[in-house]
Amino acid sequence: MALDQNVTPSATEPTRGSAIENEIPAYRAISPGAVISLIFGVLALFCFADYLFLPCAAFAVVIGLLADRKIQRYPEVLTGRGLAQAGIALGLIFGLASVTTGTVQSYLRKYSATKFARGYVKVLKDGGIEDAFWYTRLPDARKNKSPAEVYKEFQSGVREPIVLDSEIGMIKAIQKRLASNPGQEIHFSKIENQSTDGLAIIATALLELHGPPTKPYRDQEYALLNLKADGRKSRYEWWVESIIYPYEPSTFVPAPKPVDDGHGHGHAH
Repeated sequence: MALDQNVTPSATEPTRGSAIENEIPAYRAISPGAVISLIFGVLALFCFADYLFLPCAAFAVVIGLLADRKIQRYPEVLTGRGLAQAGIALGLIFGLASVTTGTVQSYLRKYSATKFARGYVKVLKDGGIEDAFWYTRLPDARKNKSPAEVYKEFQSGVREPIVLDSEIGMIKAIQKRLASNPGQEIHFSKIENQSTDGLAIIATALLELHGPPTKPYRDQEYALLNLKADGRKSRYEWWVESIIYPYEPSTFVPAPKPVDDGHGHGHAH
């Protein structure tokens, strides 16, 4: 029996061309906001070095949330939810962690500076000029040396009396008031400011002197200790960089930093 050459394919049999076309996925663009959020999230890592990068953490979270919402609204057009969510996570982690770490470090610095200042007040009140001067030297310079040895070494190395007076003048002035009559007292008031300067930790401690008014002293006066510590060490070892007496509270202005002229020389403006 001969086959019918005019038989046509069944209408129910799918064509190969239409099946291939249905398997091609629609193109979706990566959300620019998701990419930007991820970039800001990575930059937020630098919050640990400087709080100026904190806005990067905030931008990462805000832009990431907006991008994620837009991707969900237009899933057939946009993609990149993973990038947006990564940016949000990095912004939150680095931003919050840096703020928390900075707060804890600030508290520890203030606590340590307060403890040192209280101890130094006792030295000013009950110790001699050598004892008070000993704490004005760098910790490594006074290590394993008595106050008398440090003071003698300094005196032997000073040729100009004005240099010696500039180093111990404020100490002498405070101790002179305390010795003027038995009613004079001195105590630690508060830490006015604290900050970092490169690898150094800086704090200013306010001291209050009070007692019966005696010429040339008022009944209440203040002194300011400029304290420094090496921030590279886990345990803060403070020294007294300078003393201001008499002093009006909250009026201290740090000296401007020297600006390098390009030849290794610093010049203050």
